[in-house]
Amino acid sequence: MESNMLRFVEINDINDEFLLPWLDLYETAFLPTERILVSGHLMLLRRKAAGEVRHHHMLAALNAHRAVIGLLQYEILAETDAAFLWYMALQAKERNKGLGTRMYSELWDRLDVEACRDLVFEVEIPELAESYEDRRLAERRITFYRRQGAQLLGGVQYIQSVGWHQPPIPMHVMVHRRDRKSPQDAYNLAKAVFGDSITQVGRLSLE
Repeated sequence: MESNMLRFVEINDINDEFLLPWLDLYETAFLPTERILVSGHLMLLRRKAAGEVRHHHMLAALNAHRAVIGLLQYEILAETDAAFLWYMALQAKERNKGLGTRMYSELWDRLDVEACRDLVFEVEIPELAESYEDRRLAERRITFYRRQGAQLLGGVQYIQSVGWHQPPIPMHVMVHRRDRKSPQDAYNLAKAVFGDSITQVGRLSLE
């Protein structure tokens, strides 16, 4: 199998064989301040199995040996004709092989099926990183998403809150749009997704 080939499996219930390694990667790939509780993921899967949740997706990216080396979690927001990327991660040892681009492409292939035109997500603010290594990693993430076609939404303040167990933190917002839109359009979309958690504080821009 080629090095950039992956197989994607959707996790639909709590008994899925790939759930535990998915959660292991989730807990090691993201800072504690950015992680919802594991119980939140389990509750979503229970509701999905019961037919109460239709537009929330958890994908495991498998290598040739059926090992989970990447994850995607996203939600279709039907009322906005857009999607929100909750989490995307790849094992550190698997980076710089083109696999991240392959995962992002898979995400958009699935959004095409859902007729989604836009994608919204959060990224760390490099200047707020606690270490040089974390700052460089945050910068690389932004550079990666820009290469895929996403843009930073400037002129806003966004505060992320993952739950009672972690303090709210400032984050950047990125928007990936199928059709060219103005910064105001992008802000309106982000406002529809994040509500009062995002406010305009300056001249809107897309960078």
